[in-house]
Amino acid sequence: MAVRILIKRRFKEKHFKEISEMIREHRYGAMRQDGYLSSETLWDIKDPFRVVVASNWETLKQWNVWKNSEERVAAEKEISKYLDGETKYEEYQLGMYPH
Repeated sequence: MAVRILIKRRFKEKHFKEISEMIREHRYGAMRQDGYLSSETLWDIKDPFRVVVASNWETLKQWNVWKNSEERVAAEKEISKYLDGETKYEEYQLGMYPH
């Protein structure tokens, strides 16, 4: 069953160009992974340094393979230099509640 992952971050003010480029490169890495379906980046209107990336995957297992990969861990380490707080992850199953 498909899943949606919400990745929530607040970045330090300044460095907008670097932040935007890192998010774009991060997406390109995800796009090469098995199970990746799509993603979008949402910038908070009231707080332009608060960003949510919503990414869709075929399975939670495929997301976890990417989340824990060396490539992504290294990219996350680079992104963390610009964070104001921690990255938060939320995982959702798409569709109706499974019974």
